[in-house]
Amino acid sequence: MFGRLRRLLEEGKLAFGSWVTIGNPEVTEILSLLGFDWLLIDMEHAPIDYQLLEHMLMPVSGDVTPLVRVPFNNPVYVKRVLDMGVAGVLFPLVSSKAEAELAVKSTHYPPKGIRGVGPRRASKYGLKRKEYYEIAENVIVIVQIETVKAVENFEDIVSVEGVDAFFIGPNDLSFSLGCRSWKEEKVRQTIEKLAETAKSMGVPGGMYCGNEEALRFALDIGFQFIALGSDVRSLIRGAREILEYARKYAEKIG
Repeated sequence: MFGRLRRLLEEGKLAFGSWVTIGNPEVTEILSLLGFDWLLIDMEHAPIDYQLLEHMLMPVSGDVTPLVRVPFNNPVYVKRVLDMGVAGVLFPLVSSKAEAELAVKSTHYPPKGIRGVGPRRASKYGLKRKEYYEIAENVIVIVQIETVKAVENFEDIVSVEGVDAFFIGPNDLSFSLGCRSWKEEKVRQTIEKLAETAKSMGVPGGMYCGNEEALRFALDIGFQFIALGSDVRSLIRGAREILEYARKYAEKIG
């Protein structure tokens, strides 16, 4: 269930994934067949509930690592998605060391953490409960850095034991810095500084890349955990490209 993401992060290798926001299991099935290293189902901004989440996790195949962004850094949300068999959690709006510690504790069973004991699909509906308990400590914890406060507390946040990686929320971070895009110099410099600090601390970083410009920027500063857009963006881009091609070709032969 954990796929290859943890191994890639620990080995310092690139891990490419996609955001999933369309609530249909065919989407996760199709994307998992394409060779992505991970898929992240977004429960913070997308209209996806718990029952739908379970259906979307079932067709994820191969060595793809299934992740979920919970609506908020709350142990109740975390235990429910983990019990469904999620391999890792992206925690939004983590802005302090205490919030990072809460995130980590939410993913671990007592005495190390505060996760409630009741794995359902994660333990093959109780048929593999013992085996699941042996690997449950491998849950991947990724904290999202997207506020000025998070930037100020960055070293304290990523130094928390159990935080496996951090992820830049480019839109929220831009707005928090008084800007409207990650392309503005103030935001770029902030992200570059975070990447440099993280590299010196040995903590993998990542970013949502909606286009080639963002992808080049993320790779150039050494980020490993790269989101290559979302299902919606891929759908729009693919449909737009073939439509534009068809119209241009039709005009050419017309």
